[in-house]
Amino acid sequence: MGNAYDEYSEPAGSGEAVTISAVQEQLSVGVERTETGAVRLRKLVHEDVQEVPITLRTEAVVVERVSINQPVPAEYGSRQEGDTLIVPVFEYVPVTEMRLMLKEDVRITKAAAEVDAVHRASVRREELIVERRDGASGEWFAEDGSVGSRSANAEKEPR
Repeated sequence: MGNAYDEYSEPAGSGEAVTISAVQEQLSVGVERTETGAVRLRKLVHEDVQEVPITLRTEAVVVERVSINQPVPAEYGSRQEGDTLIVPVFEYVPVTEMRLMLKEDVRITKAAAEVDAVHRASVRREELIVERRDGASGEWFAEDGSVGSRSANAEKEPR
């Protein structure tokens, strides 16, 4: 046989001619992309309010004026007695002679109080959901392999 497209005929002496055709096939190889599955990620942000116990401390100042009106030999400065600061107030008063007289003490006391309170604070927490899909239009499966409970609701949740 020669070329694949040659025709073969029997000799003319037999009376009938038979024609046989040879056919050649050609193979072509290519790549076609087909979606076999998909993965999607969603991040949900949860905001919870938590109660945080705290202790609040407040301080108040009590001012008390105590009248003394006694003569003293000389001026002196402030003094501390426990939590109380005593500030002397002097006045010169005319007598037949000048004398220094302690007119009053101003007593300043600091008082502290503690109050237990609960402070509410907003705390954010993020959750990442990984879902897979088999095929181009299959059902979405959560990462753990269970079907749909989260993924069915996921379509309704805002992203």
